[in-house]
Amino acid sequence: MRILTIFIDMIRANRLSLFNDKIKEDTPLDKIFKELGGTIYNNCFSEGPDTPRGMATYYSGLPPYKNGCDTRLKWPQYFLKDNISTIFDLFIEKGYKIDCFSSPRERDTGLFPKYIANLKIHNNDYDLEKFTANLKLEDNHFIFISIPDFHWAFDDLGYSTNGELNSYLIVENIWNIIFKNLDKNDFDDIFIFSDHGFKFAIERKLEDKLFLLNDDRSNNILIHRKRNQNNIVKNHKLCSLSDFYATYADLLNKNILNNKYSISLFSNKEKEFIILEDHLNFMPSVNQNIEIWAVVDKNNLYIRSLEKAILIDRKNGIKKENIINEYDEILKENSSFKEYIDEYEKIFRYRDNILKKDVYMNGKKRVIKNKCLVYFDYLKDLFIYKIKGGF
Repeated sequence: MRILTIFIDMIRANRLSLFNDKIKEDTPLDKIFKELGGTIYNNCFSEGPDTPRGMATYYSGLPPYKNGCDTRLKWPQYFLKDNISTIFDLFIEKGYKIDCFSSPRERDTGLFPKYIANLKIHNNDYDLEKFTANLKLEDNHFIFISIPDFHWAFDDLGYSTNGELNSYLIVENIWNIIFKNLDKNDFDDIFIFSDHGFKFAIERKLEDKLFLLNDDRSNNILIHRKRNQNNIVKNHKLCSLSDFYATYADLLNKNILNNKYSISLFSNKEKEFIILEDHLNFMPSVNQNIEIWAVVDKNNLYIRSLEKAILIDRKNGIKKENIINEYDEILKENSSFKEYIDEYEKIFRYRDNILKKDVYMNGKKRVIKNKCLVYFDYLKDLFIYKIKGGF
């Protein structure tokens, strides 16, 4: 069996007509996907909407809080737990030949699990033309191609609609290189997916920060094509990047009953809900904290910070700011939310109590000084400090 998987970084599903019926004009990507044919999974989500967490989830079939890559800078090579089986193990155990094409720079950053990064299955340069031209397909062959160019181009051109269009054109060029040298019908199965979506600069500026975890960034593209499937089929099952593990296992006739987080795309079963976790601060730092969580099901997207929550009706888009205990309990049982909210409640109970302006210990009422007078006292102290060089 020959399986080709193409990963395109940061493609936003709801900006493509194939995934969003409200988009009436095909983008360059819609056109090439229609020419390819396949099944469109338009209800697929990334449990950790960035490349390190998204790819770790894809490899392991486990959500970020279970696989070790639980914040946005924890790359699989360095943080994916050593005892976890990955999709590569599935193919290695079945004796498959594996070839991977990716950016050497991203690979050095930690794109692949540690033991895979060190195998001689990778390209040494950026020449995709040479890689695809030199591929010698075998009967049992898994090929993984990473295309980071959309993300890179957007960074270069700016997060505007014009930047988006030109980034699509760059990806289209890369896509044409792949299928110039590879015949789509030489593969039994072709998968195309993204790890997360994006926000336009204007959206980042004007929207509530909780919307960093709405469909724009968390709903990713996923397409599967069987050999000789030239038509487009829509599949609305609720699925996520963790489901790739079970899907590959299904193709390889391998039983993975011990993984409850991954359901094959070909199964009639689907997830009741998917848990999403993310950050509000995207600047690099050590020991980052998760700051927003979400539960997505067929009907709603519930986004929760430590202070508030927003419920979005996925059918009509109606938004309500409301903390819902039922969804909070799901988050507590299935994510890092319980740890964070417990600590938050204890910390802020102290803060609320200590800042209450009631009485001193002698029973007399505490009186708050006028802010102008407080600032006057500050200026007086500043003058004295400057003149005397200290108090």
